[in-house]
Amino acid sequence: MLVLSRDDLRAALAPRALVEALAEAFRLRAAGAARVPPRAAVPVTGDGLLLLMPAALAETGDRVALGTKLVTYYAGNRARGRPTLYASYVLMDGATGEPLALLEGTYLTGIRTGATSALAARHLARPDARRAVCVGAGVQAGFQLRCFAATLPLERVAVVGRDPERARRFADAMARELGLGVEVAADPRRAVAEADLVTCATTSATPVVHGADLRPGTHVDAVGAFRADAREVDTETVRRARVVVDTYEGALEEAGDLLIPLREGAIERGHVAAELGELVTGARAGRTGAGEVTLFKSVGYALEDLAAARLAYDRARGGGIGTEVRL
Repeated sequence: MLVLSRDDLRAALAPRALVEALAEAFRLRAAGAARVPPRAAVPVTGDGLLLLMPAALAETGDRVALGTKLVTYYAGNRARGRPTLYASYVLMDGATGEPLALLEGTYLTGIRTGATSALAARHLARPDARRAVCVGAGVQAGFQLRCFAATLPLERVAVVGRDPERARRFADAMARELGLGVEVAADPRRAVAEADLVTCATTSATPVVHGADLRPGTHVDAVGAFRADAREVDTETVRRARVVVDTYEGALEEAGDLLIPLREGAIERGHVAAELGELVTGARAGRTGAGEVTLFKSVGYALEDLAAARLAYDRARGGGIGTEVRL
């Protein structure tokens, strides 16, 4: 069994390659080749929660990919000096059930989330998008920028964060890594008003992006909120936008960004124009005009984890990456 650490995944997974792997996974799903049951949540005594995210995918030939992500969330860990989230991924041979690999799950989740957003932006952002605003200065915000920078012609990024010093350190680090002009926004709302792309990766439960600030043609990417009572974008953003989700099932169960406007009566169910797989297959349109505001809302999908884990495993086997263990 192959063990892939965070550093191994960093070496094995490139954003562009992962975007293509995700596109193929969504195409296969549209053809009926995927089995993705609902995410299972197991409350743990105290403040803990265990999430299980299984998926199976019949790939080309006779190969079947199979795996599950195991995620724990302990809200009290922050006070204990530990991360609130831990994640691991177990990849198996779908034909035999044989365990193939154990992967560090937090890096896997971060990069697959960013790559899924980049895949959506291929269909929803203007192809000449050069100015971005990144709302958030944490780990996931970094993955969002890495994946967008690998797939769009970005030139400048303005960072919006609650802690100015943390935002400055994040901007400096991303500027060095990406070779772009990255700086902290002096006026956040003005920065949003001048942006071609706005990505939100925060823990905020209340809107950090306001639809009144968006100029025509802006693409908004929202990945931080994943509860029915939390949102990063306001009702006006949703009302103005052509809305696409990762999956209908997940978004209409967990995405407060959409569920709150639905409960308010500001939009109807039909306002959600498409899910990502429909854009990938061409079943529904992405951006329909240069001046259209678009919104991609993601809450995460187990098929994305499986596609990322399979790609990492294949690249690691081919490149001599990882540590082999006997169980």
